[in-house]
Amino acid sequence: MTGTWLLHPDLPSWDPMTLEEGEILLEEALKIENKTWIDARDQAAFENDHILDAILLNENDWDYLFGKFIQTWDGISVLIVYCDSRTCAASNGVAERLKQALGTEEVYVLKGGWETWLENQN
Repeated sequence: MTGTWLLHPDLPSWDPMTLEEGEILLEEALKIENKTWIDARDQAAFENDHILDAILLNENDWDYLFGKFIQTWDGISVLIVYCDSRTCAASNGVAERLKQALGTEEVYVLKGGWETWLENQN
């Protein structure tokens, strides 16, 4: 099953240096002094491990978590959303919802997500 998925003709190629609209590379994200990490993964993944000071906000529990997010966010920092992996689309959905709800474009998706974070922690 995994092999079929990897060879799927509609699967976009993944290049760590090619950014889609709204994405940011980890090295660029780390340079932003005033940022807030948004974890778009599920509760269990977040509880297992997450970026220090990240805020959990996913689409499955949006209504509940968005209220908690608003109480926590400083209202001015750049938002950087991540999810599990290079192929995870959850971060894009959360980023778009944040842009609409907050009326801001200062929301980015971490290229490569949690996988990229972990790879760069060594």
